[in-house]
Amino acid sequence: MVESIIGIRGKDFVVLAQDANTTKYGILNMKFDTNRLFKLSEHCAMLAAGEPGDVVQFSEYVGKNIQLYKMINGIELSPYACANFTRHEMATSLRSRNSFLANLIVAGYSTNEHDQQRAQLYAIDYLGAMVTSNVVAHGFCQFFALAIGDRLWKEDLTVQEALAMLQTIVNEMGKRMAAYPHCVFVRIIDAKGIRVLDNMYPEKIIVTKPSELELQTSADMMDIHS
Repeated sequence: MVESIIGIRGKDFVVLAQDANTTKYGILNMKFDTNRLFKLSEHCAMLAAGEPGDVVQFSEYVGKNIQLYKMINGIELSPYACANFTRHEMATSLRSRNSFLANLIVAGYSTNEHDQQRAQLYAIDYLGAMVTSNVVAHGFCQFFALAIGDRLWKEDLTVQEALAMLQTIVNEMGKRMAAYPHCVFVRIIDAKGIRVLDNMYPEKIIVTKPSELELQTSADMMDIHS
């Protein structure tokens, strides 16, 4: 999948990022302002990437059911509970005729003071497998985003360091992807809730013009004139 979604967990926050492109056939950019984030609660959100119809239908179904649970029971589900409910629904749909082709990232900040890990981050794929990690990604960006995260992540990661790591990933997306994202939307989830941060953009790639001596033909390279 060309769409890219990324999650980075710090000590008391989670940074979520997504490219704003809607891409067709992997090479054509159709839109530049696509929102892939779905709010599940005041301190929990989900990023989704995949088939556009499946993404919207499944994400709205999960979000509405989580809100219904809160209305009936008067209790807001924790990020852990939201992630497990989402994984269960994805696994259930997989065993029916209405499966969804969507990869998800569920992240949030637990308001339960008894939780040892308040900032929580989960990745769920279209097969219903779920993992929790410090850095997660779906889409083509995962080929290098996970490696960058493994190298730069540390236990006492600050917001500024997480954003610097994210900018490194965005720069690599601009260098390595054919239909690279022109804009990346960034959010942060912490004790204050879900907040929008400044957009990120890939750094400009500057390629030097070749000299006349470097403009060789295939015949020159094979030395057939000598």
